Amino acid sequence: MRWLGIDGGGTKTACSIYDENLDRLDRTVLTTCHYAQVGLDGMERVLRDGIAWAQASGHSGDTFGIGLSLCGYGEDARADTAIRDIVATLAGQNPYALVNDVEAAWAAGLDMADGIALIAGTGSIAYGVHSGRTMRCGGWDYEIGDEGSGGWMGKELLRAFTRQADGRDARGPLYDLVRRELDLHDDFDIIPFARHTIADRTRIAALSRLVTDAARAGDASAAAIMTAAAREEADMVRAIVKGIFEDADDTGSIPVAYIGGTFNAGELVLEPLRTALPTSCRLVAPAHEPELGAALILRARMDGVA
Repeated sequence: MRWLGIDGGGTKTACSIYDENLDRLDRTVLTTCHYAQVGLDGMERVLRDGIAWAQASGHSGDTFGIGLSLCGYGEDARADTAIRDIVATLAGQNPYALVNDVEAAWAAGLDMADGIALIAGTGSIAYGVHSGRTMRCGGWDYEIGDEGSGGWMGKELLRAFTRQADGRDARGPLYDLVRRELDLHDDFDIIPFARHTIADRTRIAALSRLVTDAARAGDASAAAIMTAAAREEADMVRAIVKGIFEDADDTGSIPVAYIGGTFNAGELVLEPLRTALPTSCRLVAPAHEPELGAALILRARMDGVA
């Protein structure tokens, strides 16, 4: 059987087709299908386009398994009912699995082995599996949570700019990068920018790359944001270790796969994260791309092992 993996995150929807051995044959990237951003109709439209792309690609065959990992699924009972109905209709006669994106991130990141998946992209969340038990932590959304994520870092960047602008912190590369990126003619222009844009988490999350750029240029405020993000991410991991890994030792026996755009900063965030993690944990690069995760879960269910 061929497989279609769909990973619907807060910034984009990645779709990949896999052969019988789960080798990737083709890939396309669509806009976000997160219902909180585009509505249920928008979500349905993006998912329909992804399935239609797979059917037209010539790689999928007549019947194929569809694994869907959707950001926000499982967090709102009324929305979940609508999402399940939409997915069932779109899947038709094809077998499918519908899961939250963090569950798929664990499956892809750790090849369905015990451990913890840590996502820090537009939002942030962690998910652990140990001896048949599962636990998630974080994922409280952009307005009140998502610490350590791109959205959180974008907001911290704006706060750091104001501190550098009025002299509470020494001015560094961050100050000039923000002025140039936002085309500010006056420092106080940041106020109407924030007023009109702060609710757009995709736009604010995109500013996180300026934190990386500023940190690489030696900006102390940006480096502090990176360290704070790593500590917030480590807090989620630590809660899961306490929750379901009671027998963990101090030898780095728990793999923690890091997934998401925040980690494109490399050692600027990985080094402080490595330091902040419990000694029972070790950072590992993800085994597979996120869109394979839900397909792995579907295959395991069809084989009767999950």
